[in-house]
Amino acid sequence: MIKKTLGALVPLTIPILISVLAILVLLSHLFMNTEYRRPNFPTDSYGFTTGERLEFGNKTRRYLITKMTLDDLRELKFADGEPIYEERELTHLEDVKIVLQGVLRVFYGAVSVLFLGGYLASTGDWRKEFLRAIYLGGKITAGLLVIMLVFTAVSFQSLFTNFHLIFFEGDSWLFLFSDTLIRLFPVRFWQDIFLVFGVLTLAGGIICGWILPGIIRSIEIRKSSN
Repeated sequence: MIKKTLGALVPLTIPILISVLAILVLLSHLFMNTEYRRPNFPTDSYGFTTGERLEFGNKTRRYLITKMTLDDLRELKFADGEPIYEERELTHLEDVKIVLQGVLRVFYGAVSVLFLGGYLASTGDWRKEFLRAIYLGGKITAGLLVIMLVFTAVSFQSLFTNFHLIFFEGDSWLFLFSDTLIRLFPVRFWQDIFLVFGVLTLAGGIICGWILPGIIRSIEIRKSSN
């Protein structure tokens, strides 16, 4: 019973693990700095410099992944002393943080299932079945990401809208082009986010689904020939 349950759960953990790891890369200082400094990244027609975008964008990013509070974001101000974020924008950022925390809880659960499966597989002689479950998870991940990349290329706006309708209530995620959130994170930023997420996750799926099995088979062949 345990073997069958884990055999069904382990493949499902792989898409979760790979996709959340990709999200963490996108929430890194490296990605943010690289994105804002790209030569063709759109300028802010309302006046933010690249340096200001880096400063405010990175502080917003840190709010999402640390114990920073909305009060910390309220302290971010323009040169004239006005806060850069309106309360509606802060409320949306709080919603984003809540969603992200939920995603991370699912991630930790998936890690626990994978480690439990690995431990039981090593002690119960289920190693081959466990590895096959990982390979299957990689293939599932790759298949899902091919679909997502196609939607991103064909209709990014539709994908972006549906994503927000799933995770956020009403029109709480809609803002004016003059709002700070849009000035810091324009449409091009999100297009790049979705594409890089897709490429990273697809690569992870290919590694788990096809490259890893080939490496393990090569190791086993060498061992058997010695």
